[in-house]
Amino acid sequence: MARSFRSLTVALWPLLALALACDEVTALPPGSQSFVPPLEYRLWWSMTEACSGLHGSFSSVDWYVVPGTTDLPGTHGEYQGEWFVQGNRISLASAEQFDGSLVRHEMLHALLGVDGHPRSEFLDRCAGTVVCVEECMHDAGAFPDPPAGTPIVSASALQIGVEIQPTPPSATEYDGYFALIVTAHNPADHAVIVRLHPNGNDNLGVSFSYLMGTDYENGVGTFALAYDPQAVFFRPGETKHQIFDMRAGDEYAGDIEPGNYIAFGAFANHNGAAQPITVSP
Repeated sequence: MARSFRSLTVALWPLLALALACDEVTALPPGSQSFVPPLEYRLWWSMTEACSGLHGSFSSVDWYVVPGTTDLPGTHGEYQGEWFVQGNRISLASAEQFDGSLVRHEMLHALLGVDGHPRSEFLDRCAGTVVCVEECMHDAGAFPDPPAGTPIVSASALQIGVEIQPTPPSATEYDGYFALIVTAHNPADHAVIVRLHPNGNDNLGVSFSYLMGTDYENGVGTFALAYDPQAVFFRPGETKHQIFDMRAGDEYAGDIEPGNYIAFGAFANHNGAAQPITVSP
């Protein structure tokens, strides 16, 4: 069984992922109720399949939620989500039921069929698709030291892009959910370490970010913090990414109102070119 702890997204400020843990408890949390997975879960499942290169039956997973909760009690502290190998079940705290990075973390467990956190999956192939910090990072093991002499470069050495999935996003598809994906590509034929700007906390600094609005001055956005050294190590020709989950709908509910926008992606302090985005009704 794998347990996951929340990621917190705040408009214009940090995208923070807190912790993950695992133990051998097999019973569902008290108060768990089964639910039919919403349409956006199918989108998130396909994203998790894409990053992992694995394919599995979405319908084989049984889903549970504990209403009225932000945390679920456990023997190793509070947590927000868990996957059980017995019955291929996933249980979530209700406050995190639509946290894409956490839900995809549990989906990755279901696709892998393991409750551990292999570094090759959680912090390499699916980094930026699933949340993995604290206990997940500890379980994955330390990132090996880069080869001696690997150059340390500024983020300007990277090529930044923005992708949207699905295209075009629509308020009537996947319950309005879509992903703005910021990519960072190392065009060099050698590995590099990208320099971030530490913020004085237990992270390496800001990695990916985006800004999306109707013009160059007005918009919303957020950023992700890098916690693991692999986040700043780019192999020759490697592309990393960060998914920012969004929803088309009523702006007064915190959604993105249908219309025409421009979006910028960035890694550290290096911005990519503006990309036009149309959000359909």
